[in-house]
Amino acid sequence: MAKIAVISDIHGNLAALERVMESIHAHGVERIYCLGDLVGYYCHFNEVTKLISEAQIPTVMGNHDHALVNNDGVIARSKTCTTILKWQLERLNPSNASYLRSLPSEHSFEWGGKAILMVHAGLKDPIDEYVFDVDNDYLKQLKAPNEVLVTGHTHLAAYKRFYTGRAWLNPGSVGQPRDGDPRASYLTIDEDWNVEFVRVAYDYQKLIQEMAAHGFAPYISEGLTTGKKIGA
Repeated sequence: MAKIAVISDIHGNLAALERVMESIHAHGVERIYCLGDLVGYYCHFNEVTKLISEAQIPTVMGNHDHALVNNDGVIARSKTCTTILKWQLERLNPSNASYLRSLPSEHSFEWGGKAILMVHAGLKDPIDEYVFDVDNDYLKQLKAPNEVLVTGHTHLAAYKRFYTGRAWLNPGSVGQPRDGDPRASYLTIDEDWNVEFVRVAYDYQKLIQEMAAHGFAPYISEGLTTGKKIGA
């Protein structure tokens, strides 16, 4: 049975993305969709952006993507994120910059008889709203009665279905999971709407070493081993 896959929050972690792509192809996925945040946190942001761009994966803009190309690398609430994005801005490939600027804030498509709206964050702010849970009232903002909302940003996998036919999903994070499991996370949906969350182990030690070689503080890479959010 045909499947689609949804990935999110890669954050310059090429090693995780490559293993996830291998897993996705092994699962017989027909189409991949991406909820953004290709950049930020880790040092292979150019390679990640190029891979997603060349694979022509439908992708929406994340808050790190937006900050990098539209806000001089600044995320006001986080000195750490801003420091990393400033470093990335100095090294950003021009073609990648153009691609990131072209990303839409939302993308709609149909799958398995349902209309799907995907945004990086939420309905109130598609770029930078943290949606940790939803209820049916929140989803009433959707246009179609059977529409499904798919969000990222929190780095936490989630799936809720409602009697109205609506649903909400979050695939978790490829590059920096925050649920205590350091394995990369993504989800698949088949044509009958069976949803599967997939976890993929990868070798993060080389990335940790490369981050150190670039002069980044060790705490920035700690989340790769713990599967938890790093400090601000």
